[in-house]
Amino acid sequence: MAEIEIVELDAKADYVRVADLMHRASDYVAMETGKANNPGFVHSTLTDAPPNCGPDDIFLRGLERADGSLAGFAGSIRHFPKKGHWYMGLLILDPLERGQGLGKTAAQHVINEARADNAPCIRVAVLDVNKDARKFWDHMGFEHERTVRADPKGDGHKRHVLRLDLAEE
Repeated sequence: MAEIEIVELDAKADYVRVADLMHRASDYVAMETGKANNPGFVHSTLTDAPPNCGPDDIFLRGLERADGSLAGFAGSIRHFPKKGHWYMGLLILDPLERGQGLGKTAAQHVINEARADNAPCIRVAVLDVNKDARKFWDHMGFEHERTVRADPKGDGHKRHVLRLDLAEE
């Protein structure tokens, strides 16, 4: 793994860099949205949050290479599904970087941010069809909390909500 720095991203200023990453990671984008090139997915990834979350509750992190390109993206929000709790909205990596430990580094960074914020837990929703992601989050210590059935009016995906308790042991 080349030198990678975790940096804060801005939804407007870094849109093009995130869109470039999503283009390179089009296998995941297609899995979730049905379209490999999906500008709406990029926009929603950078801006969508539940109504009870303000701008200061949205955390956009880029996994930046020395050349300024993104090797990955981690988006999370605080105060969802309830006050104090954290939720990892998306962790996506350039296919060239997968399997080299970068996902674990990025996930641990977000977990540490949530822990520093005194969050009792952090959750992630994994697509049922994304078996590799499920194995990854299980390995990170997340445990199954519930399954959300596919909504035929939504994207049609069944999801597994996984939870990691952050109480110090």
